[in-house]
Amino acid sequence: RHWREKAGDRQTVVFCSTVDHARNVAHAFRAAGGPALLVHGDMPADERKAALAAYASGRVRIVVNVAVLTEGWDHPPTSCVVLLRPSSYKSTMIQMVGRGLRTVDPAEHPGVVKTDCIVLDFGCSSLTHGTLEQDVDLAGHDATGEAPTRDCPGCQAKVPLAASECPLCGHALGADEREGESDSAPQPGSLSGFLMTEIDLLERSSFAWVDLFDDDAALMANGFTAWGGVFFLEGRWHAVGGARGEATRLLGVGERAICLAAADDWLNEHETDESAFKSKGWLNQPPTEKQLRYLAPEHRQDYGLTRYRASALITFGFNRRAIRQLVTAATPAGRRAA
Repeated sequence: RHWREKAGDRQTVVFCSTVDHARNVAHAFRAAGGPALLVHGDMPADERKAALAAYASGRVRIVVNVAVLTEGWDHPPTSCVVLLRPSSYKSTMIQMVGRGLRTVDPAEHPGVVKTDCIVLDFGCSSLTHGTLEQDVDLAGHDATGEAPTRDCPGCQAKVPLAASECPLCGHALGADEREGESDSAPQPGSLSGFLMTEIDLLERSSFAWVDLFDDDAALMANGFTAWGGVFFLEGRWHAVGGARGEATRLLGVGERAICLAAADDWLNEHETDESAFKSKGWLNQPPTEKQLRYLAPEHRQDYGLTRYRASALITFGFNRRAIRQLVTAATPAGRRAA
């Protein structure tokens, strides 16, 4: 019932404790109308391969497994992970959840749009280990003692100190409820609740990102042999990239930070000339006469225009049609029309 309500239209990987448990779970899915396959270590290799091929092709939406798909297997369109077994180690939990965290390459999976992953944890792994972004230690200090916890006001369960929501009852744990818990707070030197932000991505990028129309809906970074851009349409961001000798291609669809990362990766892979890096002085020089001839009149009258911004605007102009076609085709309306 919970799977049907939360993720009934998603490709799903289910982790079970034993083979008998997995058989019962697969039978329950089938009885409820959910097409499910079972894979486990005792199956002949060719049967297991055929089952995973059926899942990868999309003919079956659910694959139930026992200790087979924790590592060494990936199907990026998977966007739901169901945990029906406890996990003694956080690393095992991360491996299981990781099956649903792979980003989708539009070239490998045309028409597949993945913006998130739903994790249904019935084994209480998240209650035991906390959320995946906790306990990040950038300084290399070894953790000592028991992980700090607190009592949930809603159900009195023990939850990780840094959790923002109780995994059992869903009670929101605000910052005010952390007062008076300094005795169990993390020791100096550790970092909890760390989250990579979009600002980090832009600052760490070797390339300068230009807001093309000052509306925060179209950003582009330009090189001498490649370019990348992110564009917002109908509630989603789209990453697009181009390179000399290659067709313009859709790199990803989803949240802004994910698309920025995809476009930045494309540039790092295809731009070989370090002269394009944002640290170079030429970027802030005035545009050349040749650039001005290619620019629209409103941009030619911009006396604060830099050579790099002019380069990005020209690149966008040359590739506008291809960008529009790729982005439009990736929207829900565009996919229905196709």
